[in-house]
Amino acid sequence: MKSQQRIQEKQKKVRELKQTVDIIKMRSQAAVDDSERIFSELITSMEKKRSEVMELIRTQEKAENELTEEQLKSRQRIQEKQKKVQELKQTVDIIKIRSQAAVGDSERIFTELISSMEKKRSEVKELIRTQEKAEVTVLVNAKPVSPKQLWDWKVWD
Repeated sequence: MKSQQRIQEKQKKVRELKQTVDIIKMRSQAAVDDSERIFSELITSMEKKRSEVMELIRTQEKAENELTEEQLKSRQRIQEKQKKVQELKQTVDIIKIRSQAAVGDSERIFTELISSMEKKRSEVKELIRTQEKAEVTVLVNAKPVSPKQLWDWKVWD
């Protein structure tokens, strides 16, 4: 009779631990889901900003091309302004070099930022999993938890 009672107590303890593990899993999954959503929103926002930057660069390049065309027309019409046209060409060249450098820099920065975010995401996932394992270990080694205690914990969270 005592052995059957012990078995029932053990089964009860196992059920309680399973309930506790399920609660921990739900909380962990919610945390993972939240972090994934946040990272996704950040990446989407960065991609939007990148698109905006690229559109600005295309607009700038279009303006530079229009300026170059206007310089050619001016040179053909007015020989006396050749010196000014040369200065404008040099300015356009500097702008192109700076634009190319800006494009390269923005590509590098966005690539590094995305890589960093992906690394952080992995670190957060691993931290959550480690925490989950630690909590489960503590619960497995702990004294039995009553449903009332579980309810109290749930209410406090």
